[in-house]
Amino acid sequence: MIAKDHKQQTRCIETVGMGHCPLVLGECVQGQTSDRRHFLITSPIGLFSWVEFIRHPDYDSLSVEPAACWKARTAVANYLAEQGLPQTGVLRISTPIGSGQGFGTSTADITAALRAAAAAWNREISPETIARHAIGIEPSDGSMYPGCVAFAHREGVLIEHLGTLPSFESLVICTGGMVDTLEFDGRRKNFRYSNRDESQLMTAWSMVREANRTSDSLLLARATTISAQINEQLLPKPYFKELAQFVNLGGADGVMVAHSGTALALVFDPGRANYEDSFAEGKEFIASLRAPSWFHISNRSVRQHICIQYNPRAFTAAASGSGVSASL
Repeated sequence: MIAKDHKQQTRCIETVGMGHCPLVLGECVQGQTSDRRHFLITSPIGLFSWVEFIRHPDYDSLSVEPAACWKARTAVANYLAEQGLPQTGVLRISTPIGSGQGFGTSTADITAALRAAAAAWNREISPETIARHAIGIEPSDGSMYPGCVAFAHREGVLIEHLGTLPSFESLVICTGGMVDTLEFDGRRKNFRYSNRDESQLMTAWSMVREANRTSDSLLLARATTISAQINEQLLPKPYFKELAQFVNLGGADGVMVAHSGTALALVFDPGRANYEDSFAEGKEFIASLRAPSWFHISNRSVRQHICIQYNPRAFTAAASGSGVSASL
């Protein structure tokens, strides 16, 4: 092979960049400050959105697989244009849970896609840049920042690094259906918490900060329960009363919810003396609720897949046209 041919072949080689971002289990805390600034505190878990970005000289457009991930495609197109790079390539996205339920999939997809695109062009991209592009599409989670953070999700601004969440285990109920983030934000932005609720949310924020500092899983669970209870007046969820009663009876350490989604969960401190028994009882209790689907997830280890428990009646109802969805 002569050198000229080698150079021509080299120009045709695909360049692949990889990116990833953790999903979240709803939020630890979400609400407003006294000056009406909207905030959330992130709760990253061991599930990730993984993205590869493929660029090639012969590509003449920017596409995404699956096509439903248009938000990630839009963010990457805007980033490439801003950087003066060709808006061409293929995004391939793999996310273990469907959107609209409260696991931060849209933000994770956008973040992982932007990281993959930047890597394909051998460039660095900061969390601040990712947040700016994400917020240009919709209110965003703060999962582009490492660890647990307080994030102004309507502004795309980091408020506070809170460190690393203590370990927790959770049993997550997917209640069926989806919440449109943009539509819901239109209602939420004008919602006004009472002075008492605002004070409790600020207390919960402080509790998360202290829980992270001391690795206190029980304190974290108490903080998430405060916020979950307050959020019921804004977005009530099926099974919340049953889960709250189970916690009050000592069956679990707390409740965590997707404040703008459909999912909710029992939270357990894996360090408690009777953890194994409590968690087994929690599984039996969740199964008895006959929710459309549920699963176990942790923030202690990374997983590629989750074992989803489905209620057969959910499929029967969906087939009869009742609108119940058990899809993740």
